[in-house]
Amino acid sequence: MPSSQQETSILLIWLTLLGWQVQVESDGDDLVGVARHFAADGSLYRVGGCAATRDELAFQLFEAAMKIVDAHARQARRSPLAA
Repeated sequence: MPSSQQETSILLIWLTLLGWQVQVESDGDDLVGVARHFAADGSLYRVGGCAATRDELAFQLFEAAMKIVDAHARQARRSPLAA
């Protein structure tokens, strides 16, 4: 079943559950989206995308957000503990 412009993708719901603030707007025939996340250390992470369908856009945003989460986790594992 194709998704309509009014439906929310499961991936967008997951981003929201993971603490990301997601904003999606229509730009002509395409959808434009931005997802923001404020980390505990005060850092702001932001990803964006543009796609013809909500599911395509959701996949772009989710994939980009998970790359940031993965990079942040790798960096945290490499950081030595302060004495």
